[in-house]
Amino acid sequence: MNSPIIVVFGASGHGKVVCDILRALKLPVAGFIDGNSRFAGREVMGLPVFGNEAWLAERSRISEVKVALGIGDQKNRKAAAEKCNAMGAEVISAAHPKAVVAPSARLGEGTMIMAGAIVNPEAEIGRGVIINTGAIIEHDVVIGDYSHISPGAVTGGAARVGSLTHIGLGAIVLPRVTIGNNVIIGAGAVVLHDVPDHVVAYGVPAEIRAKGN
Repeated sequence: MNSPIIVVFGASGHGKVVCDILRALKLPVAGFIDGNSRFAGREVMGLPVFGNEAWLAERSRISEVKVALGIGDQKNRKAAAEKCNAMGAEVISAAHPKAVVAPSARLGEGTMIMAGAIVNPEAEIGRGVIINTGAIIEHDVVIGDYSHISPGAVTGGAARVGSLTHIGLGAIVLPRVTIGNNVIIGAGAVVLHDVPDHVVAYGVPAEIRAKGN
């Protein structure tokens, strides 16, 4: 087989940030893949966009491919990870060297931790999670699979965030509060009480404003 390569799945804005993390770690990123035809034949950050999932499937047959998830949308990121697993491509995790991750924190496959983020002791981060720029995950927090903690958001000690949930820019989740699956917490919200599955909540204090998908 050919030598293993690293590619970023997703060539838009979030993919650029993931590529920057890998470069900061001095990992040899070969390029991007993306299903959007507008990227065909283009370069992003000086690297080629090789093609779409078909390229990944073909390449995985002849060499080891490691994939960093560069897709911001929760459900699309999960679907991409599942495609990679089905093709035999390894989905990798990475933390920017300017992030602080406690040795006792646990990171799931495909999780990305951006610059300035803090993940404190005994935090448990699921698969495919985004801990974005400057976010703070306090001690004993649990973040479910494929959730996204936006830039500047804070989760207090022992808080729980479900799967496929998006915590908006600068939002605050108080200690020991539980947020369900497939929830959207709006930017700047302060979450004082538990939030059930499949809702949209925002405001200070955060209140349920709509049902989610």
